[in-house]
Amino acid sequence: MKRLWCIVLLAALIGGCSLIDDDLSVCGTDLLVSYQMRLETNVQMTINEELALEIEAPIAAALKQWLSPMFSGKAHDLDMSFYSLDSLDRLRHHQSEVINAEQKSFTLYIPREDYMHMAVVNIADNAYMSLTDTQHSSTARLALSKLDTLPSQPTAVYTARLPMEMAKDTVEQYSVHLYMTNCAIALAIDTLRTPVEKIDVVLSGTASGFAIRDSVFTYDHPCLCRMEKVMERCYAAVTLPTRDSIVAEEKPAPIAHRSPSAISNPPALWEMRAYVTLPSGTVTETILSGSEPLRAGTLTIIRTNLNEDGALEPLDNSDVGATVTLDWKQGGEHNIDI
Repeated sequence: MKRLWCIVLLAALIGGCSLIDDDLSVCGTDLLVSYQMRLETNVQMTINEELALEIEAPIAAALKQWLSPMFSGKAHDLDMSFYSLDSLDRLRHHQSEVINAEQKSFTLYIPREDYMHMAVVNIADNAYMSLTDTQHSSTARLALSKLDTLPSQPTAVYTARLPMEMAKDTVEQYSVHLYMTNCAIALAIDTLRTPVEKIDVVLSGTASGFAIRDSVFTYDHPCLCRMEKVMERCYAAVTLPTRDSIVAEEKPAPIAHRSPSAISNPPALWEMRAYVTLPSGTVTETILSGSEPLRAGTLTIIRTNLNEDGALEPLDNSDVGATVTLDWKQGGEHNIDI
């Protein structure tokens, strides 16, 4: 695990009291804030444990290389917001810095007040996730683009929030721990025995946003993620997590038409749909339904065998069910271009 310490030195400017906003009337103070990136998953170890067979060694190597930038513990950019810790919840100061290193120091001056401080890392280069509604800490959130199908997330996004009661305390040093907001999932396939033309994989059931101050994932609209081809036998995606649980009437977002026999009961927390095109031109759809949540900062690996008819069969995953449709035809609410 790598840790990123970014030390922010809040130093006094020349001339005594220099204010962030014109309506402030208090003097500032020198403040030391230490930012630390926290990785909860050792990806290398997880891959070694889950893909331990000799035949899986190429998949393991390719997946490690693909996920390495996501789980490096390195920050490219840091977005900092300070809100008044009162009923007005006003944005008092905002600053973004390009760090691109494990350690970085920079200075600013801030009046001694009570703040709700929120920080976001690696959002600048994420074209499909944005930081929105930032005028108040209660509304600030990460939001995914409302496209029919999104690609895998290009960056590992970290967030943190911390009350800073500077007005009544003499504390002039704070530590801020940033935790990964998105997660990763991979599909490993044994295709040695079955020739295929191509495989397309789509994931549904994940969150569409994240309320930073409350640390709550939101599900405002269906979010579909096209998993990326890591190699011929491996597909993966970095996305937001799923719910921890689901009520009976809820289902992951529909992707395409499914037959009545494909409807699971109770509904799964997430669904991964693999479309295998055989040399004959026919397509086999396998719906892999997971009852274990995809949690922030973790990697989930689903191991499968590919049968002669193009169906995927889960291996060692008691919490993953499979529903197969042979000679699948495209249609329904969300068309998948395969």
